[in-house]
Parts: sequence; C-alpha cells; structure tokens
Amino acid sequence: MSSPASALKLENVLYEKKDRIACVTLNRPKVLNALNAETWQDLQTAFETARQDEDVRGVILTGSGDKAFIAGADISELAHLAAFEAAQSRRTCQRLRKQFRSLQGKSLKLLARPGKQR
Repeated sequence: MSSPASALKLENVLYEKKDRIACVTLNRPKVLNALNAETWQDLQTAFETARQDEDVRGVILTGSGDKAFIAGADISELAHLAAFEAAQSRRTCQRLRKQFRSLQGKSLKLLARPGKQR
C-alpha cells in the first residue's frame, strides 16, 4: 500500500514504506553516515511520519554504504558550534530519543540494521 509518506523527500535520510514497514536509511555514506543537524532533523521528520501513519507497524533504521551504520556525531560540524548551538543540538538528540520511545508506545517495533543495504 502506498501513501504520500512513502514518497517523503528528505536531504540526508531516505524514507520508504513497503507494506506496513517504514525503512529509514541514513544517506551520508561519504561521511560514514555521521549525524549533523540536518540529518537529525530529517530523522525526526521520518520517525514522526512513521508514528503518525496508522498503517506502519514497524520501522527499520539502517545506513547506506558499506563502511559504517552510523559513525556518530558529525565532528566537523560540532567543532564549529557555539555553546548555545551545541546545547540546541543536544536537545534535538534528546527529542529524537523520545520519538524512538514513542514509536514503541504505539506498538511499533524499531529495528536498527547495520550493514550494506543499497
């Protein structure tokens, strides 16, 4: 079943819905899928989309490329942040963790799937 959410366009994250599963793929293989501010926002959008979609029963989180699932924070971005921006980045990360928990509260299953996917 296809819906507008299955065609969600984000800058650093791919969102694809197949049957009742949302596949969220970090798509920054050149930097080992490091998480910069834009990627955090894309992840929030993708997970909120999955949470609000009544058809979605599971979410798979994976990374593109064959070298890393997620390298962690994008250090090149963090090095240039002011203290206020760093605190803001931390709050964004905390909101995303809450979204992960809210997915589970909706009886959704979140599966992190390391390895080459595309």
